[in-house]
Amino acid sequence: MGPRQFPAQATLDAKVPVSPRDRISRVEQAYLVIGITALVCVVGGMLTPNFLSFGNFTSILSLSAAFGILAVGEAVVILGKGIDLSVAGIGLGAAQATLAFMHRGMPEWQAIALLAGLGLLAGIVNGVLVAYFEVPALFATLATGMLAIGGIDLLFLSQNVYNVPGSSLIAELSSGSVLGIPRPVLVAGAVFVVAWLFISYTSPGRLIRAMGDNFDTARITGAPVRPLQVLTYVIAALLAVLAGYVAVSIQGSVQTTVTSFDPILFTALTVAVIGGVSLSGGRGTILGVLAGSLFVGVLNNLLVLHGLSTAVQDLIRGAVLIAAIAFDAWLHPRNVETEKSGEL
Repeated sequence: MGPRQFPAQATLDAKVPVSPRDRISRVEQAYLVIGITALVCVVGGMLTPNFLSFGNFTSILSLSAAFGILAVGEAVVILGKGIDLSVAGIGLGAAQATLAFMHRGMPEWQAIALLAGLGLLAGIVNGVLVAYFEVPALFATLATGMLAIGGIDLLFLSQNVYNVPGSSLIAELSSGSVLGIPRPVLVAGAVFVVAWLFISYTSPGRLIRAMGDNFDTARITGAPVRPLQVLTYVIAALLAVLAGYVAVSIQGSVQTTVTSFDPILFTALTVAVIGGVSLSGGRGTILGVLAGSLFVGVLNNLLVLHGLSTAVQDLIRGAVLIAAIAFDAWLHPRNVETEKSGEL
């Protein structure tokens, strides 16, 4: 038998109202996003010819791979109560430099190893600035992203466009399929699985989430919060390099005019926030990031199929990002979160 409950107490408990916010917060946001994505697909199928074709869905998944990988790295940083605006500069800059070195005759594996090492260094710099020098993450990563792509442009690039050699490993990232699944989707799928295992089943992953949920408590209990912060930025930087390679592999080339504010950055942020990774830190799942990637991929595809101008597409994407941030702020009020774990 359960504990005895007095009538007055039972009446009081029965009258305690449950707000809509509390009800929604109890539901895994990934499922909400998947449901919304399915609804958008149904409406899109009715209004857009060939939208529901197998070939179009394959295209959506392939084109979503790069920003999905980037969003996973961004999500890891945000879970630890940080933010990284350098990932586009690091990823696209690494792709530019790699192709430039290959164009000059450097073996591909050496170029990839060199730029992966530079990406690792950029992640360490970000982490050290934020964790040890306590530079606000917003400004530290904004600066390193601009330095990365600007420095690569000045030091290594001599053409306006670099093409991906057809026989290269980078080209292989998007060529063909395995069991009917495009290779970019397989690469992104592997990243999602590894990230899920890391966050859910390893001590560093669980500590990163605990650190984002309550930084002071994590530090008092002995968690190595500063090294963990550095680790999140290293992970984001290395995944950015991979995302850059996947992106140029799909496109077949990279332009030297791209900037650290490339739309892929804001797409990755949108994916993370839509997927339920709270900007307050400590909340969110890799499944949610996957759901956010699918939603944004479907949305982008519909915008293109309807022939909307770039300005209108940016307007819609911006509105979606604002709506996602507003929903996150409503679901996790800043007054509560700030009292618990401090400002970014």
